[in-house]
Amino acid sequence: MIYLIMFLIAVAAYFYGCFSTAKMVAKTFRSLNIYKVGTGLADTENIYAHVSRLLGVLVGLLDILKALLFLLVTELLLRLLARSGAVPGSELLYSKNIMLIYGLAMLIGHCLPVTHRFRGGRGIFTYTGFLLYFAPWPMLIALLVAWLIIMIWKQIRFAQYVIVILPVLLTHVFYTFIPLFRKELPPYFVAIIWGVAIMMGALNFIVSKKLGEF
Repeated sequence: MIYLIMFLIAVAAYFYGCFSTAKMVAKTFRSLNIYKVGTGLADTENIYAHVSRLLGVLVGLLDILKALLFLLVTELLLRLLARSGAVPGSELLYSKNIMLIYGLAMLIGHCLPVTHRFRGGRGIFTYTGFLLYFAPWPMLIALLVAWLIIMIWKQIRFAQYVIVILPVLLTHVFYTFIPLFRKELPPYFVAIIWGVAIMMGALNFIVSKKLGEF
């Protein structure tokens, strides 16, 4: 029963990730088909560069909230389920390692949505919300560093890779050297988020290569 519930939540997470905030904002505010604008990607960067900077910021914030709120609400509901005692052993459903599976399914849905012929966005801001849930301080530090890189050197692409890699690197460092941080995370947590970061980095490299940005 527990594994069936896990599977159903992961499937729901994938289809939730398929919901495109970029597509919704472009259609609502400008009556545009985002797949026919700029790079043709349904992501924040395309909205920001080819539609409106203000709408680009809005999409970025919505993507962060999309991931963060999904994970927070899912955890809350699963805690209520466990407290009710309706499903024995349901505490496992919201352990950090299992929540990572839900978050990963959501990220894959955002980047490779079956509902939009697998034409999703880069997923940088959705990934940001994902890591704000699991490792808030490392992610906040990475966002500050990325912002400084953009403000001082105007290197947006490099800042994106900083957002992908730096928070995971910092999480690894904190996990290794700060006992209190380590106590809050389960075994294999760092290895799993390294895997997620590598997947995100590879996906963004492939997209950038396809668009001729390298």
